Amino acid sequence: MLLEKGIVGPCSVFLLIFGIAGKQTDLQAKIYHSFADVADRTIPGVVNIRTTQYVSGRDSYIDPYQFFLKGRLPQSHKNHALGSGVIMTKKGYIVTSYHVIDGATAIDILFAKSKQKYRAVVVGSDRKTDLALLKVSSQTHMRALDFGDSEKLRVGDVVLAIGNPFGFAHTVTSGIISAKGRVIGTGPYDRFLQTDAPIHPGNSGGPLVDVRGRVVGINSAVSADGPGIGFAIPSNLVKKIAADLIKYGKVVRPWLGIVGRNILSRDEVGDSYDPTGVYGVLIDNLIVDGPSFDAGLRIGDLIMAIDDKKVYDINHLQRKLGEKKPSDSIRLKVYRRGSGVLHRVISLQEIPRTSDLPREKDLF
Repeated sequence: MLLEKGIVGPCSVFLLIFGIAGKQTDLQAKIYHSFADVADRTIPGVVNIRTTQYVSGRDSYIDPYQFFLKGRLPQSHKNHALGSGVIMTKKGYIVTSYHVIDGATAIDILFAKSKQKYRAVVVGSDRKTDLALLKVSSQTHMRALDFGDSEKLRVGDVVLAIGNPFGFAHTVTSGIISAKGRVIGTGPYDRFLQTDAPIHPGNSGGPLVDVRGRVVGINSAVSADGPGIGFAIPSNLVKKIAADLIKYGKVVRPWLGIVGRNILSRDEVGDSYDPTGVYGVLIDNLIVDGPSFDAGLRIGDLIMAIDDKKVYDINHLQRKLGEKKPSDSIRLKVYRRGSGVLHRVISLQEIPRTSDLPREKDLF
């Protein structure tokens, strides 16, 4: 009766909309109805990692238990840890989290399909980004996973986390990208993907994949404040770090040779400072004969931009530097009290070994 009078009810509206949009959403509905196909494609490219660390016991003359038992207790014991990894190439390169293999005496890799175990060697590692690259020599066919472009991810995109939580091999969980560019205070290159896909101990080093099965992140950390907040290293950064580790056995980074800090107020640089807002990195100290010193930068200068792109804080500056090579030159926009805005071209250099640098937290 309502239809005859020209009145369309809610159910009819739903049917009309569904009829119009049905063809467009059939594919999406099919994809999100089940992630089984994605899991089938990606699980063979994920490995479980078991590390062994031998911890030396205390001297029997100092340890009262060892002394009274005449040293019968073992002088060392084994610690084991679990983690996950992603097969990057068919040649046996596997990426994982640095903290999974840190201090390990032995690293064993378990493949999903063959259930075979192999001993891995460390190709290189990078504490600053919490990444490590392993290699196994095996005649077993290895399924390398494709890496996607993490910059193209959008908040709300569906993702899967695959790993070895609590030793439950090749567990798959699902969620979405909750946020991008998260800084959680773990290092100078923080720019994590945040996800609500359940991540637990043992997931570290495993992949975060999109609905096409492409790796978009490496799971690295969870929030201690509550469940549903996990963090993954973006795939674009992972690809860059892995390429350096394969080629050089280390990560090759440029440096400015300064000690910097975030600007806190306009008072620190004077009233004539750029009125559009308080941003930039204030130079507290310089390394003599370093790139910035040679280019004429001085203590008290405020770095405002690299290659005409604003620099908001220390983390932002370090990420921008991380995109450059030691052989590159950059153009800095600098504000100097009494002189105004200056521009300086700096020829970057490879950062020296840590042992050759002063122990300054914000040296870069």
